[in-house]
Amino acid sequence: MNFSFIHTADIHLGRAFADIDYDLSPEQKNIINTAHEKALEELCGFAVDKEVDFVLIAGDTFDECEHDLHSRLVLYNFLKRLETNEIGVYIVPGNHDPESSYTKELEFKDSTYVKIFGVNTPSETLVIKNREGEEAAIIYPFGFKTTEYPASPCKVLENAKSKDLFNIGLIHCDKTGGEKNVYAPCSEKELLDLGYDYYALGHIHKPDIGEKLVYPGTIQARSRKDTGEHGFCYVNVDNNRIVSNEFVKCDKVRYYNLTVSVTDDETEIDTIERIRNLIDEFSRGAELVIINLTLEGICRYKKIADNILKTELSTNRVIISGVENNSAIDTDINLIKTSGGVLAQIVLASENDVEIIAADTNKELAELLKLSQVTDTTSLESRATEIAQNICKEIYGGETENV
Repeated sequence: MNFSFIHTADIHLGRAFADIDYDLSPEQKNIINTAHEKALEELCGFAVDKEVDFVLIAGDTFDECEHDLHSRLVLYNFLKRLETNEIGVYIVPGNHDPESSYTKELEFKDSTYVKIFGVNTPSETLVIKNREGEEAAIIYPFGFKTTEYPASPCKVLENAKSKDLFNIGLIHCDKTGGEKNVYAPCSEKELLDLGYDYYALGHIHKPDIGEKLVYPGTIQARSRKDTGEHGFCYVNVDNNRIVSNEFVKCDKVRYYNLTVSVTDDETEIDTIERIRNLIDEFSRGAELVIINLTLEGICRYKKIADNILKTELSTNRVIISGVENNSAIDTDINLIKTSGGVLAQIVLASENDVEIIAADTNKELAELLKLSQVTDTTSLESRATEIAQNICKEIYGGETENV
């Protein structure tokens, strides 16, 4: 027997893009405001087009704390559309949408297709059928009754009990464990010891797709912590064996931390165009990308100003949310060596005895010591060494030789 299903989790309907504290154009505001609904619509459309047998949602479908009626209406319409297309939907509550947060409108008590464990279905194993009405799989659910669950869910879950059906653990948990973890902490070994064929997990927002243990992540990033692409998993099963697990992107807004190394054979225009090409690659399939940009390396021209980078790279589809420019200008070391003064002596420190340097630059180093609020001139040599090292690190970056 073969069948297919979608595995999603941590949809978080109603959670705002709370960390956007910069001005947006009207077009960007519209993209932000509709991103989550569009991502969910795309998942729903995919399920209908592919005629999947069922959809699994592993918790945190919405955020109870938001008390957002619009988000509940969006969820209701999503579930009704799947129901109308005879696609089963199986949901466990998470820590953000525990059992108590489901209103009567979301209970779906009379539905043949929508089952919310702990809300309209007992939190126990359930045999589910494919579109042809044949028994296909058995679900072992674990969801949250309240916002916290400090124990391992594996202690209450049943071991796999069917050899004829595909065993699925539908579990909202944190497989990284931790003594103070209150979000159903457990270990990978504990989970695998249950003997399921597939673990439809939820709780983390980034995809973590293993052979059996699978977190699909969220379908739409909501803050700068949720970097990269987001979507859901489309799984095909044949004869109780996973034959494919495809990660399908559906996000509309993406966050990236982009680090670019400048080179001394590029002009400012070359660098900006190279960054723009990288951003174009990240933007494919997204309506808006929000990028925190870092520059590093040695350039042969004046450092590009942050405001220039933001102006030249920002568009209606690209927001440069921050710039950290750690690049440095290429310096003629020989010219510095012959220039005299403190900087020359610092550069020469790797080639000369520090006692000579201290003697030659007594006045300059004394002034440095004064500025550093160091009054003990008896330790001039050792302090001179420390200052020289520190300044060299600031100028050239990385480690320097002992001087």
